[in-house]
Amino acid sequence: MSTPPVPPYPVIYINVAADGSGHLNVAGQHHDYPVGSPEYTRRGVTAFATELAGELRRPVRMQITDSQGRWLVAVHPNGTVTDLQAPAEKPRRARKQSVAVPPTPKPSPAAPLAPATPPAPPPPAYRVPTRVASPVAPAALPTREPVSMNVSPAAPEPLDDELEETRFSRRNVTSPPPREPFATLTFSTGDVAQIPPGGALIGRRPTADPGEDVELTVAVDDGPKSVSRTHLRVEWHDNGLWATDRASSNGTRVERAHDEPRDLVPWQPFQLHNGDVAELGEVRATVAIQEGNREVNL
Repeated sequence: MSTPPVPPYPVIYINVAADGSGHLNVAGQHHDYPVGSPEYTRRGVTAFATELAGELRRPVRMQITDSQGRWLVAVHPNGTVTDLQAPAEKPRRARKQSVAVPPTPKPSPAAPLAPATPPAPPPPAYRVPTRVASPVAPAALPTREPVSMNVSPAAPEPLDDELEETRFSRRNVTSPPPREPFATLTFSTGDVAQIPPGGALIGRRPTADPGEDVELTVAVDDGPKSVSRTHLRVEWHDNGLWATDRASSNGTRVERAHDEPRDLVPWQPFQLHNGDVAELGEVRATVAIQEGNREVNL
């Protein structure tokens, strides 16, 4: 099983000034640190993040900005701090540019044509001779000796030794590189969603939190409203599909063949397998994970 990803929310933002003072912002909560040693301020921020990670029972993201640069780290419940890579910027679409078409040049006036060369006079007509020549006797043709047609076929020339020992060899055909797996969720409401590399938010009216990066939002039409507004996040990590319950009202339960149903812990990622069924309130979603054209069991 691959390493669980660090959920993208919440993110602790901390700005440390040159005089050691700092300002912390997390989910709308603000904390100020007095002027002092920058190292002392960093320790205080790390202690705050460790306490929050312990309450959530999972690591949290923290972005630190000071005079030396900006760092994105993960703070774990045991106080360990690990570096994280900043999310790659999405490629921007090229803007359409108007291209000026140069006007078609007007044709220059044609030069006067040179006078045509007069045609050559026709050849003189054939004139019949006035005197008819006497016929000439044909000359006798020389006789030829009869040729015998009994010709024996020539013996075939022996093949070269190198050609006799030549054998056909089988070429090594390289197989195409394997495709990355992709997943499809089929909901009991009739909705179908394919999970992109940037992850998806699922709910009645899903909305990303400030600072959260997501590629797809899937709105599930739930009549009884048993699905929360933003119920579940599904994302890829290390070629594995992970689901994170967003502290929904009715929770998320995952059913797996030959295993007991499992209720997801809010904000705790859980890896999905091919064939799993996720219950979001009264809505069921069947998971299908494929690699190219072949289904895989993770």
